[in-house]
Amino acid sequence: MHKSLKVVVAVNSRTRRKRIEEAFSQWRESSIELDIRTCKRTSGANTNWSDIGAAIIDFETDPQQAATAAFKLRHARPDLGIAVMASSGTFMAPLEVVNLGLGPLVISDEEGIASLPQVVTAMATAEASEGSGIAEQSRLLLRHQELREITESMARQSVHLIRLRNELSAEKGKMETIINGMTDGMIFFDTEGRLEVVNPLACKLFPSLNPDLHPTMEEFIESLPEKIEMDSPDSTTMEIDLAEGAYKARYLKVSDSGGVNAGSLFLFTDITADKRYERLKTDFTNMISHELRTPLTSIRAAVDNFIRGALGEVTRKQKKFLELIVRNVDRQQHLVDDLLDLAKFEAGQMDLRLEITNVKRIAANSVEQYSLAFKDKGVELVLESDGTNFKPVMADAALFSQAIENLLSNALKFTEAGGKVTVRVENDLSDGLLRLTVKDTGIGITTDKLESVFDKYTQADSGRQRRYSGTGLGLAIVKQIINAHNGHISANSAPGEGSLFVIEIPLAYWKR
Repeated sequence: MHKSLKVVVAVNSRTRRKRIEEAFSQWRESSIELDIRTCKRTSGANTNWSDIGAAIIDFETDPQQAATAAFKLRHARPDLGIAVMASSGTFMAPLEVVNLGLGPLVISDEEGIASLPQVVTAMATAEASEGSGIAEQSRLLLRHQELREITESMARQSVHLIRLRNELSAEKGKMETIINGMTDGMIFFDTEGRLEVVNPLACKLFPSLNPDLHPTMEEFIESLPEKIEMDSPDSTTMEIDLAEGAYKARYLKVSDSGGVNAGSLFLFTDITADKRYERLKTDFTNMISHELRTPLTSIRAAVDNFIRGALGEVTRKQKKFLELIVRNVDRQQHLVDDLLDLAKFEAGQMDLRLEITNVKRIAANSVEQYSLAFKDKGVELVLESDGTNFKPVMADAALFSQAIENLLSNALKFTEAGGKVTVRVENDLSDGLLRLTVKDTGIGITTDKLESVFDKYTQADSGRQRRYSGTGLGLAIVKQIINAHNGHISANSAPGEGSLFVIEIPLAYWKR
């Protein structure tokens, strides 16, 4: 080693500078000449560093200025040993500084500063090779920096994962609350047929679905009183009777967002009350049939006998009152018939007598039948057609005639004297439909009533109930009849502008 070693010390703190000077003054084994200056002066000086044997740079006070000084020294002397001073062993220099190959790291406590003379002596005597302590220290610092960056990245990802886990846990809690509070029994099996989700209601309906017993979907299906058809590609619905009552069972295949099968879902809806209501409706229908229709028929027959004089001569005044009774009996009979028809449609018990039917001829017969009533009220009734040869449809002629007559009765009721009602029948060969329309010049229907005009017990104008009396069953029955014939009915109207009812049925023979 040279007799005199020149060492550059870049330090900003006066206290640290004094301690470094004291450490070197106590070192007697070699002659070391210190060139102590600030980091700023070290980085800015235009100095020939060829005679420098080692350097010390303090990174604690101003790391940026210290890094600039390190660049300056390394550029001037690529082989120069440069020690780094820091206040802690966890100090991590910026990556660009690490790439300079600085080292070793000296802690700026009493012990570390006292070791500086030995450190610079070792750096000055060490060979600048890959195996030198300086190069090895540089590589260790670089690895340390890389590990720190990896650790920080993993820490950030861990925080993100913890946040996601908490969010998923909260969402799972919400979902469990919703599922457990469902009024339907819910059961879900994964693609392997393993039970994944079952809510309390389903456990009550099917005690064998104990998650601790690990029941399979095959075992669950076998336990059902009625077998669910699972051949459908999407879903299946059927009714089953359980100990708790009647239930609608729905089976659905569940797919994930990518369309891949995720499992099988079973839902069980309690329809016990609905079934009871259906039975009450049936009982009510039977009651109407036996308790109302039969007496009305007897009353009608008895009055007819009076009118014919079977029980003695009838005066003109008596006959007038008897005819009034007949009209009211007929009106009640018509109401009973409407109620029975509607009940049969809703219960799916209306049997259609299908036959090849000419709708134009049915419309003509209905117009002829109602012509006298229209004439008495002073309303014009017109039948129009497009003049083409009408293709027949498969229909129940009696029910179709009833639908047209209900529309005519409705139009007559809401059209004042001097108005006009037009019935038009036409073929629409472009879309394969036969279209029948009934247009009137009556009071019209408000927008808020238009959507519900085909509902039961609904009147076009509730504000005129007394003037335009009725049960509101006529249009509901028309809709049921047209739906049963695979057709469609719609209404267009505006207050004061009349109404237009449009019936469309397929020209091809309808098949049930």
